[in-house]
Parts: sequence; C-alpha cells; structure tokens
Amino acid sequence: MSGKPAARVNDPTACPLPGHGNSPITAGSPDVLIENMAAARQGDPTACGATLAGALSATVLINGKPAAVQGSTGSHGNTVTAGAGTVLIG
Repeated sequence: MSGKPAARVNDPTACPLPGHGNSPITAGSPDVLIENMAAARQGDPTACGATLAGALSATVLINGKPAAVQGSTGSHGNTVTAGAGTVLIG
C-alpha cells in the first residue's frame, strides 16, 4: 500500500520553535470526518500558532484545499507526527 496517514484535528505536530514543543492540530474541515475527527487541510491551525503549509497532498482536496498528512509541515517548520490509523492519502 502507498500513501500516508491522513491528518486530523488533535493529531500532534512537533514544533522546533523554543517553548512550542508538541502541539495538536486545532481546527479542520467543518464537514469531512476521518475516524470521527475533522480532516486537516492547508491553512488549518495548530496549537503553537502555526498553520499547515507544506508537504500536503497533491492529489486529494478537502473543501477545495490540499489534504494534510503525516509528514505535512507547518509555517513554524513544525511537522505532523501522527495521523489516521485506517485512512491513507496519496
């Protein structure tokens, strides 16, 4: 199987900025759920104040925005470190 685990609200990110550490994705799609949690997309925020911005899906859009996956990056240089156990994107 190919693909990466889909990212969702409450999935963790690791932020390299001092004092930020591990912080969850805090908002996502209003109407697309993955394993009963809102799907994360480009521009969705994390608790450290970053927004999801890089290494997003090139083939899957959610509400017209690229889907976030494990390994997607945020505007602080943070990285999504975990995702859905049963849904792969890519």
